[in-house]
Amino acid sequence: MKTTIIKLSKKEIQQLLKKENLLSFNRKITKSHSMSILESINTYGMLRLPVIVNLIYDNNRKSIADGQHTLTGLVTSMSKNQHQECIEVDCENKKQVIDLIAKLNTTAKSWTNENFLNAWLNFGKEYKYYTDYFYLNNMQKESTISLSKILDIFVSNIESFKKGEPKMKNRLEAECVYRFAKHFRIEYKSAAHQIAGVIKFAQTRKWNDEIYVDNFISRVDRYGEKCNYPKDREDVKNLLQKLYDKTDVEFDNYIKNCND
Repeated sequence: MKTTIIKLSKKEIQQLLKKENLLSFNRKITKSHSMSILESINTYGMLRLPVIVNLIYDNNRKSIADGQHTLTGLVTSMSKNQHQECIEVDCENKKQVIDLIAKLNTTAKSWTNENFLNAWLNFGKEYKYYTDYFYLNNMQKESTISLSKILDIFVSNIESFKKGEPKMKNRLEAECVYRFAKHFRIEYKSAAHQIAGVIKFAQTRKWNDEIYVDNFISRVDRYGEKCNYPKDREDVKNLLQKLYDKTDVEFDNYIKNCND
């Protein structure tokens, strides 16, 4: 990909910042963040140039790949005759745009997992890994488990998720873990730290059939009818292991005395 330094006028920047010219996965521009960046630039100077992509495959349309908040802040203080240096990168296809955005933002702490998920989803169904991101999005919405926990369940490498080519875990085992964690989230309104313990326990079981999950859920619910689950992640994990290891007779006796 060809990279050059260009200078943009105030008018050109304003054009790039129009909604129709922003990339579909760009985050919503917030004035407070833009003004904070402008204040930093006024104090320390421009430490990182904005990046513009020249979309060769889209009639050489230009769009902001990185630095939309920076440019939003700068344009408020620019005169008509001023110009701002930017890096322009030629992209011959959408895949090159994806790769560029991933590399720019995997090092940006301001981008959350949700930002990455929405970014890859917005490239549409023609994207090779769209179905994986669509699936992860559905699992998160269906269960209300945090996205970070969903990724822990289904994705083996978080960096691959950010870069747009998620390495998925064994689907059958992951879905069993998800089924168990979802039950805790919905049935017991478990908080994030509790869900973390539930997930860690379930991952050690290597379940590959939902029947094993449902059988243990029945034991879990019997316990939950009489006793409260702990709040600490490790305590939850250890308790589940204790319940799992007991024979039916041992479990029945344990339940009878769990409030003693």
